[in-house]
Amino acid sequence: MGSKKILLIEDDPDHAELIIDVLRTENVKKEIILLKDGLEALDYLQKIDIDGNGEIRSQIDMVILDLNLPKVKGMDVLKFLKNDSRYSSIPVVILSTSADHDTIETAYKNGVNSYITKPISYEGFVEKIRTLSIYC
Repeated sequence: MGSKKILLIEDDPDHAELIIDVLRTENVKKEIILLKDGLEALDYLQKIDIDGNGEIRSQIDMVILDLNLPKVKGMDVLKFLKNDSRYSSIPVVILSTSADHDTIETAYKNGVNSYITKPISYEGFVEKIRTLSIYC
């Protein structure tokens, strides 16, 4: 089995940098792959490297997913992940500014493991990211 990875699918460079910094501070020692839009994420997932035995070389341990992505929306990426047998068991955490009840309910119906609303304050944001280490 190959290296362990976290896919971070986030279009806001400041949020992405903060998420990566907090995960590193929490001693998450997995490679973090940053994908900046939904189309890039789907392309990456469809081109996963498979070895001669049919095993995925790059084991994805967790996906951190923003919903408001350019090109392909995060909810569509979530549906792809949860409907593809290669990825359906991987924990997916949505990290979004949307606190809309219907959006959250739809995310859970589509198989998200956790939905975290991005706080406005820096300290609140850091605290929410720290909770992600339970999946690592």
